[in-house]
Amino acid sequence: MNRKVLVLAVATAFAAPMAATADVKLSGNIQAEYSYAEVGNYDRESYTNDGVGAGFNGGPNHIRLDFEEALGGGLKVYGRYTAAFSTFANKGLVSGQETFVGLKGSVAYFRLGKMTGAYKASKGLVDPWAGTSLQARGTGGGMTGSTYLGAVALKDCNGCAYGPLKDQIDALKADPNINAGEYLVTSTKKHSPYGAFTHSSYVENVVEAGAKFGGFSARVQGVVDKGTGMDGAGLVELKYSAENFTVFAAGAYTDLTSNIPGDDEVDDGFGNWKIGAQARFAGLKLGLQFEDAEMGTMTGGQGQYILGSVEYGINNVSLAAWVAGYSDDDLEEDDALSFALGAKYKFSKRTMAYVGYRQTDSDNDYRDENVFTLGLRHSF
Repeated sequence: MNRKVLVLAVATAFAAPMAATADVKLSGNIQAEYSYAEVGNYDRESYTNDGVGAGFNGGPNHIRLDFEEALGGGLKVYGRYTAAFSTFANKGLVSGQETFVGLKGSVAYFRLGKMTGAYKASKGLVDPWAGTSLQARGTGGGMTGSTYLGAVALKDCNGCAYGPLKDQIDALKADPNINAGEYLVTSTKKHSPYGAFTHSSYVENVVEAGAKFGGFSARVQGVVDKGTGMDGAGLVELKYSAENFTVFAAGAYTDLTSNIPGDDEVDDGFGNWKIGAQARFAGLKLGLQFEDAEMGTMTGGQGQYILGSVEYGINNVSLAAWVAGYSDDDLEEDDALSFALGAKYKFSKRTMAYVGYRQTDSDNDYRDENVFTLGLRHSF
């Protein structure tokens, strides 16, 4: 089918009135992976599920419509609708990704809706495997994202629970009858409730304002909806880009209250911040990021990540790798080292095949991961 005809058909189905007066652009990604993985103490198994996104790639698969109309005087109205889908399960178009509308001029802009968090936006600058099962965020232990939530157990009582992880770590350290090394953590990986303020998920109910001045850009996002549990949260990003390098800083903070009248605050304020840079030299990309986080960390408490990456390409082939260290502030001897290494082959500017290996080695064995994956992605 002719691409222009397809754009018109899809745009009409989603937004016929707007399509009649505005420019409409259709784009998207379709990707599929096969992974062979060993997670924690479980045996190595095969996976193709791209619909969960907890242990492996949640899928960048989406169909996106971008709308834009000139209003005069350099002012434009613009909007986006994105529908995600699963490749193997073929679950069809579902909500879950960006949808917003806004106004923009030559320097500043303003928009409202659901969008990529300002904290998450720069992850692709330092993670050459973003959007695949080799990615660093959460699953790989190289950036905030998914987290482990659970309980602490004493080793000499056959796994009897000592209490919730975050509530009882300080009590364990203060208990004179318990020495370091006499307890262990037993848990499962779960998506952080603050995922939208880390390198995972999207931020809902957001008002965003931003500006660009040459190579400088800045933006602030705030959740201002009293009907949501995330009311009062905020994110910020500062970035400078030149021909051969980009530097950035970002932060996310929550001081949340319950939306039930009479309830007390549900947290006393959690915050993440990070700084990073990418340098580019004739086919070579180098990335570096440091992160101090209280949300979406590997152990559910406060911790620090440092990640370095490299990608080098010749013609249609490139090699890419990252290595990261995680240090936990709440649990003694609970650090982790992670890395990923693989190759990409570009059939064209829009089609890529890839293969690689990722490993996380933690002091707590249940967080260990060994993942071999191969995949194919097409952008349109």
